[in-house]
Amino acid sequence: MFRIIAVVGLLIGSCLAKKLEVSLVAETLVKSRLESGVVGARERQAAISDLFASAGCSVEEQRIDKHSGNVICTLPGETTSTIVVGGHFDFAEHGQGIVDDWSGSSLLPSLYQALKGRPRQHTYVFVAFAGEERGPVGSSRYVKKLLSDQKAGVRAFVNLECLGLTPVKVWVHRSTPALVSRLSEVARAIQVPIQGVNVDRVGDDDTHPFLSAHIPVISIHSVTQETYGILHSDRDRLDAINLDDY
Repeated sequence: MFRIIAVVGLLIGSCLAKKLEVSLVAETLVKSRLESGVVGARERQAAISDLFASAGCSVEEQRIDKHSGNVICTLPGETTSTIVVGGHFDFAEHGQGIVDDWSGSSLLPSLYQALKGRPRQHTYVFVAFAGEERGPVGSSRYVKKLLSDQKAGVRAFVNLECLGLTPVKVWVHRSTPALVSRLSEVARAIQVPIQGVNVDRVGDDDTHPFLSAHIPVISIHSVTQETYGILHSDRDRLDAINLDDY
C-alpha cells in the first residue's frame, strides 16, 4: 500500500531538488481515507475537506458552480516555486467512483502529511478538483484563475488518476519527458515497478489545462486494456482496488 505514497511523495519532493525526505503515512490511515469515499456524489467535496482537516491542513474552496468547487490545500516551502498535485473527487453516474478518482484525490491529504514535517524547497499545492467528468471543468478553472506570476512559478503538475487497479503506470505521451525520467529514477531507487501505458484514445484528464498553459505535467495511473472496463461502470467500487498495488 505504500507504493503510490512512496513513489509520488518522492517524485513531487524531488522535482528540481537535490535532496528530499518524506515520512510514510500509516497503512491503516491510507486505507481508511480510501474507504471514506463510499458516499454519495454530493457528499464527496465535504469528505475530501474533512480528510485535509484531519491531516492538519486548512483548505480553500474555489467555486466552479453553485453546487461544487475545487478543494485546495497549500503547504508553504522555502520558495514560491510551486509543485501542484491533483486528483478529482467527482465521479460518473455508475458505481462508487472509488477508482475514478477517489483513489487519487484521497491520497492528497496523505501526501501533504508525508511532506509537512520535512524540509522542503518548493511550495506544494494539493488540489482536489471538481467537475473532471464534465470537462475537465475544475482544473480549467484553477489554471485560469492563476495570476501570471503564480503560473510562472508552477514547476510541475502531478496528476493522480485511477490508482490501485494494477502497479504504477504513467501516461508517457501526455507527460513531460523530464518528469517521466525523474519518476523512473525514483521508482528504480525504491524498487517499485513502473510501466508506461498510454491512454490517448481513452479520454482526457486534468493535465490538459496545465499542459495548454505550458506547465510541465505527469499523469500517473493504473489502467490497462484489461481493467479499463471498470471505469464508469458498476464495478468501480472499493473492492476493485488491489491494496498491494495501492
